[in-house]
Amino acid sequence: MQEMGPDEVEARLGARARVVRAGRGEVPAAVLVPLLRRDGAAHVMLTLRQAAMRRHGGQFAFPGGRRDEGDRDAVHTALREAHEEVGLDPAAVRVLGMLDDHSTSTGFVVTPVVGWIPSGLRYRLSEDEVAQVVELPLAAFSALPRARTVAAQGHRRIVLPFEVQGHLVWGATAAMLRELAARLAAR
Repeated sequence: MQEMGPDEVEARLGARARVVRAGRGEVPAAVLVPLLRRDGAAHVMLTLRQAAMRRHGGQFAFPGGRRDEGDRDAVHTALREAHEEVGLDPAAVRVLGMLDDHSTSTGFVVTPVVGWIPSGLRYRLSEDEVAQVVELPLAAFSALPRARTVAAQGHRRIVLPFEVQGHLVWGATAAMLRELAARLAAR
């Protein structure tokens, strides 16, 4: 996975059909799973959501959100949201494919759109939504995480998180990263 580039990622994502979930009352949403090469290895960019956010405040996530009426498709939603949240120019993203849809406990059905972005970008953060951007080695998400309990929004949950460079990634974001790592490891 260290030397994997956009062509290899695109081929592996296209090797099987993805699971599409038709949401029964769920709100359609999409996220961008931005990959880039840094220091010779594939990395993934994540945002740390502002602590005051009503949903998932203080958690690491991919840029994304609910599908707007004017969005053509999930790719459009993911690219629009990434532009709004971190200033990522949609023209700078090479869309490589999509992962399986994920239903969340908060009533969304999320389509993860995997894209390759140039390294060395300067992000322009939406101060209302994003506290920080991190770029973490993709290889760190290939090991199976150990279950642990986290407290979120007044509830304690058992989750399968990743702890990478002191950053705790869990929930739907961790599930998407587990799927991405498995798809990229498949031969």
